Amino acid sequence: MDIEQEDRTLKIIMFLSVIGLIDSIYLSYLHHLVAGGGGCPTQNLPGLDCGIVLASEQAKFFGIPVAWLGVLGFIGLFGLSLDRYLNMDQNRTHYNILLLPIIGLIGTGFGIYLTYAEAFIIHEWCPFCLVAFGLTLAATFFSLREYGVDLKELFGDK
Repeated sequence: MDIEQEDRTLKIIMFLSVIGLIDSIYLSYLHHLVAGGGGCPTQNLPGLDCGIVLASEQAKFFGIPVAWLGVLGFIGLFGLSLDRYLNMDQNRTHYNILLLPIIGLIGTGFGIYLTYAEAFIIHEWCPFCLVAFGLTLAATFFSLREYGVDLKELFGDK
């Protein structure tokens, strides 16, 4: 594994995670604003009413707002990539190279379902949700590009 390439990849994942964290925190704020009867900044744009999306059944997972799960996911991606970046020489960070793509794939799975729900169930789009999904896809891409081989070995596909 090329150390310089891994450094660049981890920096990219950390950057994407920080932007995703900011977006997810804002989505959490909007979720609570909408739940309290407030509006969304995109409510007057046709087809882009984040308020309708955030008030839908799909905006919660077992009673937990999906935006909060995004916050946790981006914190997880940032924490794992920062730990690996600072402690690459330590054997314990080997688990980080496995967890980064796994967390990304879980987030991507959620994003695919939520984007499907926006398109075919809710019939409205939340631009902030789409940004979070795009950032998740990008972070997952970079983690799989760097650590995909390690993940394949974990599951016995050599």
